[in-house]
Amino acid sequence: MTSFEQPDAGLLVEHLLPSLLGASHSLSQELQERTLFFGELGTALEQLHGRITVISSPPRVAREPSQYPWLWRYVSHFRVGAAARAVQHAKLWAFHWKIGDEEHLDLHVSSTNLTAPAFKGQVQAGWQASVRLSERATVSSRRTWGELVPFLEALGASAGAVATARLERLITLLGRAECPVDVTFVASIPGSKSAARQLKQFDPSEIHVLTPTIGEWNGRTVEAWSTDVGVAPGKLHLKWIATSHPWAETSGWALSETAGKALEDSGVEVECLPTEARFTELHREADPRWSHAKLYLLRSRRKRRLLVTSANWSVAAWGAGKTAPRNFELGVVFESEWTDLESIGNQFDPPDTVPFYVDRADEDERASMLEWAEASWDGKLVQLLARSLDSATPITAVVNFSGGAEVPVPLVGAAGALPWKDPEHTPLVARFTQGGETLEVDVLDLRPPTAFSNTPLPEVDPALAKALREAFVLQRYGGPIVDADSIPGLGAARRLLGGALPTDYSVQAWLDARAAFGVVDSWRAAREEAKAEPLMLERVRLDGEELRALYARREGPAAGLVVEELRWRIDEEA
Repeated sequence: MTSFEQPDAGLLVEHLLPSLLGASHSLSQELQERTLFFGELGTALEQLHGRITVISSPPRVAREPSQYPWLWRYVSHFRVGAAARAVQHAKLWAFHWKIGDEEHLDLHVSSTNLTAPAFKGQVQAGWQASVRLSERATVSSRRTWGELVPFLEALGASAGAVATARLERLITLLGRAECPVDVTFVASIPGSKSAARQLKQFDPSEIHVLTPTIGEWNGRTVEAWSTDVGVAPGKLHLKWIATSHPWAETSGWALSETAGKALEDSGVEVECLPTEARFTELHREADPRWSHAKLYLLRSRRKRRLLVTSANWSVAAWGAGKTAPRNFELGVVFESEWTDLESIGNQFDPPDTVPFYVDRADEDERASMLEWAEASWDGKLVQLLARSLDSATPITAVVNFSGGAEVPVPLVGAAGALPWKDPEHTPLVARFTQGGETLEVDVLDLRPPTAFSNTPLPEVDPALAKALREAFVLQRYGGPIVDADSIPGLGAARRLLGGALPTDYSVQAWLDARAAFGVVDSWRAAREEAKAEPLMLERVRLDGEELRALYARREGPAAGLVVEELRWRIDEEA
């Protein structure tokens, strides 16, 4: 998942991740349910360690303390700028699912950041597709995705070596399916050629633009962008708000008076967006949310195409002529019968309707010399890297650990290392300082599954952690559904094998054996599926060891047979 704003741990922990992972427990004030929620979420995230990736821009301001700092040991958070200055403004989500015997790749391209305001206070536009994956990747299938593949390659390179490897996995998945018919990706890569030229292939005769942020245009850049897309300035229609529009009261819509006058002087049609205009039935007049959507309607002689994108209308987002874009941006173009964007918009009629202008600081003026940093931990060493445009001023670093400890790390040039092997107190955040500038980054936890499994479950009483792990690993492979009564110390007494106390012990023994060997069969199936991916295979093997230890502590013939079966199955793969 990519985001411009820093990802919000609260949004991910409390809403997004439980939804994606199909969590059955909720974040409740009631102690039992809350414990089960974090036990379920923690064990699920442990299974996916190294497989959830978030890429954002470096933080522009000092970060506020996170309620869930432990999240970033499970979710790898990268930032762009490893090779050169860059802004990550794209909003791409890609999810790899396996449902039965079929694998699918879900792709989402939108204007949505990974923040609570993006979901609660804004209206977004997005595109989604789900494609079925074939068994093997082919070069021909990969080519059908057009600009998406070089975009991902450049994004990975800008976020560092580990991020590059993560995105290569996604690129491989794209090679196992063809891009949906009549869908074209439009991408901006910092320092590359103008992305506006990618729109010229659609032969547009006019373009209607709705974005909340408008760049600092001048006559030269308007003419260059117009030439890039192949549409005269007079056929460019910007939908904008008046000073009386409710969205003018937010900090989200921005157009400087200088840029507005430059657009009008160049012949661009700046049209007034009616106050009552709404783009969805759910967005009623009294709805306080403002539009964060970025939409471009491309009209040609025969077709209307809609571009749903992350790109505001600015040179930074698109580039113009010989000026390269500064942002990573991503959008999709497809045919559409939706014509509202074309039909809405009236002339501004002063003094009743006056364009909303607001001055905003130049992003380059706020740019830091300390442009990028990364911290990672493999269970033995905390490795620190930084990149600054200032080679003369020394860089210092401090690593924060779970439990509150802070340890300074000496840097030689822009690199350093700290020996650290304590799994009880994991490194969470590294703070780099150069002169008056500071850059904080989350520590990438790169430990292998065997070492990572020693990490305490987050937000869980250590006395309950072992029982929770056992209960959820059993559930993962078809065992009893976890509830408070199945956890010693949380609910009632332990159930022997998930069933009620029997009156007919012979029947119960048979039922116990059947249920237990069903768990073994599910574990064997998972092991077969994981053989192509070493990390996943190691995790499944660890689950097998956990299951064997679990049943070894239980009484009865069923448990003994399961222990022998698991021992044999584990040893045969050793």
